[in-house]
Amino acid sequence: MQKVSRAYKESMKRPLRNRAYIHISIGVINQDAQKTACADVPENAFTSYSSLSKPFNIYEIDSIYATAEQDFARTDGSMVFLPRNSGDAVMNNGIVTERLLGSIEIRFGMADLNIRGLTIDFGEAYPTAFTIESDSGIREYTGNTLSLWSTEDVFTGVSFFRITPLSMVNGQGRLRIYKFLCGVGNVFTNKDVKSYSFKDYVSPISDRIPSQDMSLTVYNYSLRYNIDNPKSAIHFMELGQEIRVSFGYDVTGNGDIEWLESNEVYLKTWDADDKQAKFMATDTFDNRKGTYYKGRYRKEGITAYDLALDILEDMGLEENEYAVDPYLKGVLLYNPVPVVSHVEALQMLANACRCVLFQNRSRKIQIKSSFTPDMTASTNQQAIHSHVENVLGNGVRTSYAAAFRDFAKTDGSMIFLPRNREDFFDDTGYVSAAVCDENGEFEENPIVEIILESAYNSYGMGLSFRSVPPEEFIIRTYNDERLLNVLEVTGNEETECILNQSFEDFDRMEIEFTKGYPNSRIALDRIGFGDVTDYILEYDMDLTATPKGRKQEQLKSLSVIRTIYSESTKEAGQIYSEEMRISPEKYERVVYFNKASYEISAAFVMEREGGETVYGDTLPNGTRVRITESSDFYAKLCFDYVTAEQTIQVVINGKEYQTNESRYAVQHNTIGEEKVWKNELIGTVRQAEELEQWLAEYYQAPIEYEVSYRGDPRVDANDLFFLELRNREQAMIRCYQNELKYNGAWSGKMKVRKVMET
Repeated sequence: MQKVSRAYKESMKRPLRNRAYIHISIGVINQDAQKTACADVPENAFTSYSSLSKPFNIYEIDSIYATAEQDFARTDGSMVFLPRNSGDAVMNNGIVTERLLGSIEIRFGMADLNIRGLTIDFGEAYPTAFTIESDSGIREYTGNTLSLWSTEDVFTGVSFFRITPLSMVNGQGRLRIYKFLCGVGNVFTNKDVKSYSFKDYVSPISDRIPSQDMSLTVYNYSLRYNIDNPKSAIHFMELGQEIRVSFGYDVTGNGDIEWLESNEVYLKTWDADDKQAKFMATDTFDNRKGTYYKGRYRKEGITAYDLALDILEDMGLEENEYAVDPYLKGVLLYNPVPVVSHVEALQMLANACRCVLFQNRSRKIQIKSSFTPDMTASTNQQAIHSHVENVLGNGVRTSYAAAFRDFAKTDGSMIFLPRNREDFFDDTGYVSAAVCDENGEFEENPIVEIILESAYNSYGMGLSFRSVPPEEFIIRTYNDERLLNVLEVTGNEETECILNQSFEDFDRMEIEFTKGYPNSRIALDRIGFGDVTDYILEYDMDLTATPKGRKQEQLKSLSVIRTIYSESTKEAGQIYSEEMRISPEKYERVVYFNKASYEISAAFVMEREGGETVYGDTLPNGTRVRITESSDFYAKLCFDYVTAEQTIQVVINGKEYQTNESRYAVQHNTIGEEKVWKNELIGTVRQAEELEQWLAEYYQAPIEYEVSYRGDPRVDANDLFFLELRNREQAMIRCYQNELKYNGAWSGKMKVRKVMET
């Protein structure tokens, strides 16, 4: 669920909502031109601080260097001075010409490119008149008043562009290019959009591949998208182009628009007639068709984190295109990933590690833990009768009467400390060793640290103090040692301190007490984390129809199949054989195995006089075979010293792993459905136990609802809600499919499942 302001939440709950806004951009980009564009050519003369590749990769500009040009440098702190050494200039300033009114030539890695339109960010010192020269001639543009300039002119058969300024808005200035786009983005707003729908599916137990499907219909003004129009944008669209959708909402009704994070998908199909154009788009997973062959059995195990990275990198993804929960660094997997698609491999891994697999709004693939993690508490100091580890548990806490200000009670709620330390009760809460002074200040601030097994989201937090609550404390949350948020609590006078605050994706929390009750210790009995959501789907306010509920058959038993790998007791033998045609141009070959194999080697089949068959890695003519890369399911062969085309017979020798299956079964009810679950990555009893418990929690809440509501663009699949029922009770639900529609106003449908109460 996306973060929004309190004003947004309150306004969306009103009977009459304010105006909604939509902004959709489809990049009509020539990908060949964009990927091969280069400004590092002899004809150009650039400043030493230019970044020659970043404008083509759409990097954001850093602080601008102040240079001696007419009406350019500012002294308001928005610019920085150039360092003395040119090599120390690290700010991205894009491409900057050395000469005033200098030209920039951009070449492409191929010729005869057809480019529909250009989009150039010149910055604040933009040219008011300039020419663009290409293979097809010179075009002059005058009267420009924009730093972000674009044209829909079509450039055909080009291999280069040369941009020459005729006049600059600041007079004698250098030509700059901050961003350069080979194409233009089609932008649709409220007046253009006829209808929009977006369906988002995420499995809470990763038993299916997540999906996102978008449908957009726009009015076809002036036949702009007709197939018969030679200048139509339709002719310049490409499969896989980015579509970015943003929603805005007027939170006050006075034009104060709050824009939510954009949702990005990939163009899949499109069509048009004289009245409308329709675009269909889909998600990252649907655009990844490769197969993962690198599965390998590991006796010592591999962390699920490292395995996930290997799969993602084999997909061809960059580091900024995925995020893996650091929790997986502590999970070991042993079994090989079978030969499946990359996406299926990620799904299997997510399920085996009790994680959910999904794509966020920026198309980033996410693997995130999906269970309530174990938590432990520690501290930098505590009194001899303190037990900080107890603050995370429930139950009544024993409290000893101590001689610090306004603490001890004579109502029977406290007891005296025993003389002998071995007689202390072990059910006390946290009591700091330090006593603050009359101003509430400590020589060393007491800190309580909470470590979580995996990242966790919580809405709300409660701290139960004994008698004398601290006046000020700071809460810091972290994820993988990265500071997320800092919350400062001041003026506290409550022993039951309730914080209505969202704590998102944290795996460590520090509570530092900075000001206590004068001349007292910190006495903390309990820390509780509240509901993991504050979103309530109210019956009369949000729902547009009565939820349609259904109850699935209850779970009788659940069995998790373990796949146990062991080495073969047989000698190495032939596991693959093929006749191949090789040549000096084709000297590499990849072969695949039906079963997981190890200790593999490659050899030629050769016959000697008398019909004797022999094997070896080198032929009589000197050709040699070797394995350059392999896993349990494939081997990459390289043939050295191949001087002529020849036909050879190659065999792969090795051993196949033996596999056995074992069933871990748990009975939950006397009647009901018997479920069997198999994930080939599950090999140990502990893995089976944890997976069974996680799946059972899901299946033992068998109530599902179809919910029609007013729609909210901040909602994503896999979000949690409280659903108000007809009897006014509230049930916690998890949305696994969310559909949002827009035709001037929002409407939505959800498929949700009730969350098991623990």
